[in-house]
Formats: sequence, C-alpha cells, structure tokens
Amino acid sequence: MEVTKMSRREYGSEKKKCVQTDYSLSMLGSDNNFLAVKYIRWMMVVFAVVLLESCGAKKDAAYMVTDPYVNAELGRKPGLSDIKVIRDLEIVFEEEEEEPELISEEQKRYFARKLGVPASEITNQKLYAYIVEWEGVPYLYGGNSKSGIDCSALMKNLYSEVYNVELPRTASEIMLHDDQVQPFRSVEYLQEGDLVFFRSGKEKVMTHVGIYLGNMKFLSATESKGVQITSLKDPYWHNSYRVSGRVKSLVASQE
Repeated sequence: MEVTKMSRREYGSEKKKCVQTDYSLSMLGSDNNFLAVKYIRWMMVVFAVVLLESCGAKKDAAYMVTDPYVNAELGRKPGLSDIKVIRDLEIVFEEEEEEPELISEEQKRYFARKLGVPASEITNQKLYAYIVEWEGVPYLYGGNSKSGIDCSALMKNLYSEVYNVELPRTASEIMLHDDQVQPFRSVEYLQEGDLVFFRSGKEKVMTHVGIYLGNMKFLSATESKGVQITSLKDPYWHNSYRVSGRVKSLVASQE
C-alpha cells in the first residue's frame, strides 16, 4: 500500500480543496436538478397540449358520420370532403303520416265475408270505399248516377276514381280498346282489378262487364239487383263469361 505523508497544514489545505470541490459538484448538481425539473415541466405542458389535441381529434372521429345522400349521389365511398362532423346535434325524426282509413274494420270484415277471404286481404281501401258508396245502387240502362247506373258506366267511374284510368263508355268499346286492355281467357290468371266480360244469348258483342275482386268474386251492376258482388261460379255468369282484360297502365304502375 502506498502511504502519502503530509503535514497538518498540507492536510488541512487538501481537505479544504476537497470540501470546495464537493460543494461545487453539489452546486452543479442542484443547477442540473433545477434545469431538469424545468425541462420536465415544459415537457409535461407539451404532452398535455398534444394529448388534448389528440383527444379532440378522437372526439371528432367518434362523431364523424357518412352522409348517405352524398354517398348515394356520388355512387362511391365518400372522401374526406364528403364527411360531415356532427357535434351536440339533437336529431329529431319526422313521424310518417299514416294514410287515413277509408273503410272501417267492420267494413273490412263485411267484404271479407262476401269474398270468403281473411280480412287481412282487404287492402285496397280506395276500391272498397268506392264499393261501399255504390253497392245497392239500382241498375238503369244508360244511367250514370246514384239514381241508377249501368255496368259500363260503373266501370268507367270506378277506374277513373280508384285507379285514375279513363275507360271507354261501353263494354264492347272497353274490350276492343286493345291498346289499353290486354285480354286473356283463363280465370286462373285473374287478379284484383282485372276486367271480366260477358256475352249473353246470341249477342255478337260484349253485353256486360265487371271488375274482379278475388276468390272468383266480381263487382258489377246487374239488371236484377243493381250494383253487387257476384260469383263467377254462379251458373249464369259461368256460362256467359267470355274473356278477361288487364289494364296495361295498372300493370306498368305495379312493376
């Protein structure tokens, strides 16, 4: 071991230097700590700002919705310019206006019994509201009012009011109006709204016309009972039935 010899004076001088050196180092450490604390505080402020901005961006992202109308119009996935940001928006949904009931539940059940079908199948309220108004009106050849009406006038008025379709005045004219009416023979293809044509005896032209309702039942104005719902299975109507017709404009509107 190496031993350094020094006097008390030298020892005291060296000790003082060591103390001064330690003090300087201590002071230097304090300055570094102070700077470190300031740096850390500054970094915390910067971090807080960045954090708030990123949280704000996330909030915006959480509220970003794609406008379906823009998307539909563009026919593609929306770009940034198509994105709408919604914040603190109170959304109020407009209630759809229900169509007014033109016939009552009791009337639906009445027609369901007449046709022999469930009441749920009585859906064309304009049609059945028209029947409610005209059922029982007496037959009158050439008539066109509640005092009396014939079969072709009834069909002309019904199609005009219910379907907004204008038909010729007589049964034969309606049948021959092939640019408007598509004829077919089999009753298997009948559906609500089709015309049914009849020819009695030795007549060469159609003498009667009605509108098919369903389940082999049709509405017409008959000489015996006026405006009524009758069955195609009735022997008289079964034997005099000739052809049916579908109004082309109704077919186009349903497609």
